[in-house]
Amino acid sequence: MKWFLNDDWSWNGLRQPYRVLERHPDLAHVEPRLQVICFKGLCHPTWWPNYQDDLVSHLSPPPGAKPLDWRNDPFAFHFTYPNPWEFRSPKVLLRATGMYAEMGKMILDAADMTRHFL
Repeated sequence: MKWFLNDDWSWNGLRQPYRVLERHPDLAHVEPRLQVICFKGLCHPTWWPNYQDDLVSHLSPPPGAKPLDWRNDPFAFHFTYPNPWEFRSPKVLLRATGMYAEMGKMILDAADMTRHFL
């Protein structure tokens, strides 16, 4: 790639794709269900209206939105701050319940790692 900078993730992963979108919008597809942003224990699906609003989260969807199906709706979850407490250690994770614990357990299972922590 002509404009790839080896040690600059922001340039390669954010600025260059945006540049392509600006110059050739017909070549780029912005997936609306790309990510869910999680901050302070609340997750905000970016395709929901007003997802930036503190009152809109996976615990309180906006009117008319279906509840978040974390297994099928988004491509990725982005935890900004703090990381879920369930992720502190595999032992904590395996004892925990709830959406974050289910995510972590699914990842451990998919990586065939759960058996190492039982």
